[in-house]
Amino acid sequence: MLLTYRFKLRPTRAQYALLVGVLEQQRQLYNAALQERIEAWRKANVPVTKLDQFKALTQIRAFDDTYASLPVAMSRWSIARVDDAFKGFFGRVKRGVKAGFPRFRSFHRWRSFGFDEWNGIRIRGDRLLFKPFQNGLRMKMHRPIPDGAVFKSCTFTKVGRHWYVSLAVDVAAAAEHPMPDTVIGLDFGLEYLLTTSDGVHVENSRPGKKRQKQLRKAQRALARCRRGSNRRRKARERLARLQRRTANARSTYLHQVAAPLARRYALIAVEKLRVKNMVRSARGTADEPGRNVRQKAGLNRSMHDASAARLFDYLSYKAERAGGTLVRVDARNTSQDCSSCGERVPKDLSQRMHRCGCGAELHRDHNAALNILQRALQAHGRARPPGDANVGQWPVRRLGNAEVQAA
Repeated sequence: MLLTYRFKLRPTRAQYALLVGVLEQQRQLYNAALQERIEAWRKANVPVTKLDQFKALTQIRAFDDTYASLPVAMSRWSIARVDDAFKGFFGRVKRGVKAGFPRFRSFHRWRSFGFDEWNGIRIRGDRLLFKPFQNGLRMKMHRPIPDGAVFKSCTFTKVGRHWYVSLAVDVAAAAEHPMPDTVIGLDFGLEYLLTTSDGVHVENSRPGKKRQKQLRKAQRALARCRRGSNRRRKARERLARLQRRTANARSTYLHQVAAPLARRYALIAVEKLRVKNMVRSARGTADEPGRNVRQKAGLNRSMHDASAARLFDYLSYKAERAGGTLVRVDARNTSQDCSSCGERVPKDLSQRMHRCGCGAELHRDHNAALNILQRALQAHGRARPPGDANVGQWPVRRLGNAEVQAA
């Protein structure tokens, strides 16, 4: 399976200037490749493919010392990004959505270059060796790369004033999970980030809400600055730095939540959420204005802050690497249906406890997690039918001030 290892670079002052120069050369190559495609179709109705431009690159390198001094895989990476842009454009046209024709990249809209294959670059210790960097670029390798891993490609990215390298590595996944009979269901929420079918609540860290005041002040400071001024540039960098810290804190916490779950459970059941639909604006139109628009906007912010889609993506690849399985099930009525008898017990969002006539009484998220697990097991032919569980015999576990039943 392919994994990406991201390391911070520690370039010298001369290497930093050289990185910026290479970045600018690749930006110009991207724009030239885009211009060639546009002009060829506009003037002669001739499509230019990625392979055509790879052949042209070979001819350019024969007389242009600038690109001849760089590894060919680096220049091919920039041309491949043009091809990706056109594939995305035609795909959107085919789907009938807003197409968005590929645009030329300005200095501020181009911050990456890379190698489309592991050719012309190698690693020795903590250094990346490739032309034109004679002594190699030093990396801060905060974690080791697994033995036997095969390098496929890499991407260099400028983030603020810092440089990072992302290494795409092919690593072997576990053939089987060490605990093949372990299963768990997870219910995503905003009161708690996750509630497990064991009745355990995982706290929602809310990194965006914690920095909301700082972000608001930084945004107001940027709005007051005159465009083009040095003060505006510094305010923009300050805001971007705060946003990066928020994103990094969120990503780190989600990794810390997903990793132990993937290690401990062979089958992880989650909801099949359509996050894009869930965070759709309630503003409506001029003819049909929406209702509770501000409340829905606040709910959308909380959804983005919790980042369910990213959490489930992390769980997916970590489970695969550990030899486990992530199963996504239909989320409809998981909070309404009783996990013990299967009866539907309607309740609104303000009701946080699930109470059924069969005797079941537990937190609504815990009830939903049990239903999610049951549906996943039914899909694998391992489920117990609703009503077979004797709720009165389930052990009771205290979570906070409420007593809920734990499976």
